[in-house]
Amino acid sequence: MRILMLGVNYRTAPVELREKISFDGDRLDHTLTGLCERYQSTQIVILSTCNRTELYVARPDGKPPNAAQLIEYLAAMGDVDAALLTPVSIQREGEEAVRHLFRVAAGLDSMVLGEPQVLGQVKRAYERAAACGAAGPAMHAMFQQAIAAAKRVRTQTGIADGRVSVGSVAADFAKQIFDRFDDKTIVAVGAGEMIKLAMRHMIKIGPGKLWVINRSVDRARALVDDLGISASTGGARAFDDLDQLLVDADVVLTSTGSRKPIIDVKRFRPLVRRRKHRPIFIVDIALPRDVAADVGQLPNVYLYDLDDLQKVVARTHEQRSGELEQCEQIVRDAVSACYEQLQNRDISELIRKLRELMHDISEVERSRTLRKIESSDAMAIPDAVREILKEHNHRMINKILHMPMHQLNNGGSDVPLGFYAAALRRLFGLDDSQESKPSSATAPAPPGPQRHDPPSPQL
Repeated sequence: MRILMLGVNYRTAPVELREKISFDGDRLDHTLTGLCERYQSTQIVILSTCNRTELYVARPDGKPPNAAQLIEYLAAMGDVDAALLTPVSIQREGEEAVRHLFRVAAGLDSMVLGEPQVLGQVKRAYERAAACGAAGPAMHAMFQQAIAAAKRVRTQTGIADGRVSVGSVAADFAKQIFDRFDDKTIVAVGAGEMIKLAMRHMIKIGPGKLWVINRSVDRARALVDDLGISASTGGARAFDDLDQLLVDADVVLTSTGSRKPIIDVKRFRPLVRRRKHRPIFIVDIALPRDVAADVGQLPNVYLYDLDDLQKVVARTHEQRSGELEQCEQIVRDAVSACYEQLQNRDISELIRKLRELMHDISEVERSRTLRKIESSDAMAIPDAVREILKEHNHRMINKILHMPMHQLNNGGSDVPLGFYAAALRRLFGLDDSQESKPSSATAPAPPGPQRHDPPSPQL
């Protein structure tokens, strides 16, 4: 199997493009299913967060999809021009694709170095793909080992010490806008994990009022209870109260699952006069964005999205750079072990296929020879003789394959492990998606869409 990673992230693509190719819920399941049906025998995991959309693919050697086909598929799903997506996409193959996943899971490729949320996002992406039958053996190995390595990075280094999340950076940003918060009202729109994390930091700066609004009031109440917000300082509100809360708010944090903006100029312009031109600080940490970009052009509105937050996290990276080399070493060791395991699995499967091919050819030719002898001499060949010939052929095959098998299993100091494997695949037609058979064998019918049943991982 060939490992491929393709995607975009906060470094390569602006938020207005990332939000178009973000996936969650049914849209994610539909995309996984569609890719698996189009590219049979392919294993796929899609990681989609507020900062990245990445496809991890294990595909049969020499078979689609390639990077260009994945870009075309993503572009079609997001209704964007593939020509816009191609120059901002990142592509990794083989060990580099594995390394990229491990660094992402460990928070080493995050906007905020060492952020803990991405590990949970990686785990959920893998579990979702496994539940859909899209994650096969290679993806199981990659993601389970990436998750384990990320946990070691967090427990064996200080990379996660202190406040390292988009939510914490948003709180720091708010403190740069306002001198005090005891007379300020903070409104959280949404009740998901990002809002929860951000609100924990906002509570620490001591706001006068703190409200949580959500389409499900029950979820808003659950978050209020979880955060320990008392009735005297705020509480949960229905989504119908959004306009009034936007009038009262000094700080708004928003992160919902809406595919379209919930706050646009048409909605907010009339509220500016009702606010008596008081400044409002809006932090939109949703992807797709909850607040239309032109809202930030209205008077006294200070709107910041994920790309804006990226600009203020450089010092966090500087503070944590001392831990970085230790983290990278843990990742390097884990990647090396994982990729060797993936290659060994490929080698074992190749050896099995090569032996099977040789034995199939041997059986076809042995049967043909026996039939010729019987027809020419008009005599039946004893079963004992048949077995002697069969054993002779098997011993000959084993002797012929001994040295190739040794090289495949051990390689050489000056020869990459996969070099001989690639050559044998090409020479004998041993691709990963179908068995090579002798010419007299009947070809099997094409398989239908394949599901990869997951093992029972210990995560």
